[in-house]
Amino acid sequence: MIGRGLESRIIKLEVRTARPHEMLVVWRRPEADVAGVLTGATFAPGDKVVCAEWFEDGPLPEPRWYGERLGQAMPAAEYEQLNRSIDRIAGRPAGKAASIGPAPSFTEERMRQMSDVELIHAVLGVQT
Repeated sequence: MIGRGLESRIIKLEVRTARPHEMLVVWRRPEADVAGVLTGATFAPGDKVVCAEWFEDGPLPEPRWYGERLGQAMPAAEYEQLNRSIDRIAGRPAGKAASIGPAPSFTEERMRQMSDVELIHAVLGVQT
């Protein structure tokens, strides 16, 4: 059993670790409060964090860090839900995605230069 003080120090150390090529995927129910869902996730200011919607019944997956090979590392069911979240935001009227952030505006050239993590974060990312 880890002492409470030691556990707190480990969490603080983990939070300070920079993850420039990774993103934390946190799941929420459709229309759930993003800020409320993020209170249970551990991340540092400036980390790439996305809050995707989970449309299926049953428990939500735990928050998890993913790197550049997102499509290969993420379970198929989660990857499908992530894509559904992106599709849903793309189809919403202006202003409906305000809880996540304004829709990004990039040139086609800039989008080609971005990694999958950067593109997904641009659409579903939350400010940390």
